[in-house]
Amino acid sequence: MSTLVLMRHGQASFGAARYDALSEVGQAQARATGQWLRTQGVQPTAVLHGPRQRQADTAAWLLRDAGFELRGVEHALLDEFAEGEEIFSTAEQLLGRSMALNAGRERIEILRDYDATCRAWGNGEVDIPGRLSLVDFRAQLREWLNSHSQAQQAPGQTEWVVTSAGSIAALVCEVMGLPNASWYSLLRVIRNASLTEVLYSKGKVSLLSFNGVSHLPAHLNTSM
Repeated sequence: MSTLVLMRHGQASFGAARYDALSEVGQAQARATGQWLRTQGVQPTAVLHGPRQRQADTAAWLLRDAGFELRGVEHALLDEFAEGEEIFSTAEQLLGRSMALNAGRERIEILRDYDATCRAWGNGEVDIPGRLSLVDFRAQLREWLNSHSQAQQAPGQTEWVVTSAGSIAALVCEVMGLPNASWYSLLRVIRNASLTEVLYSKGKVSLLSFNGVSHLPAHLNTSM
């Protein structure tokens, strides 16, 4: 058997001019994960990551602090379903109010609108311009998972994949055979730098664990 560990990137810069950058907390989460991995005495066969800067940087900090002589390998299909700025823009069109943090609204209100827009996209109630629907997004990740599982025939391998919450939720739906309606319920609970384990064994793919954060100190346990 072999294992695929899906890691959500560290905390990004929610509400900043550029979402796709790790915050200081995000860097600390990636480093803490690398330090934890080093103590486990197990070196991944490979570390893969999506094309976003926050995904690549999480992988880089992880590898540096783990002390592994590996280079992260980018996989374009491990991209998120949309960028923060795109979701903000869609939310403004959908809900008719500003998503700017400097517009006098409370952060919690903006987070609720952000979540509502993600849920609406997942339910097929709104399109994000230039982005796939959830049906097509899942199909893309299903193709990646199937091709990757076929290549994972050698026993004892452990690969790490640094991607985003939407991708992890979609992959878990694929592994578990869950409907699209389950995607948002998974998305909203996935923590920054959390670990989800997928097991390959005798041609089957199974979920071993979901959204684990026990490797992080309590002060680095965040969701956004």
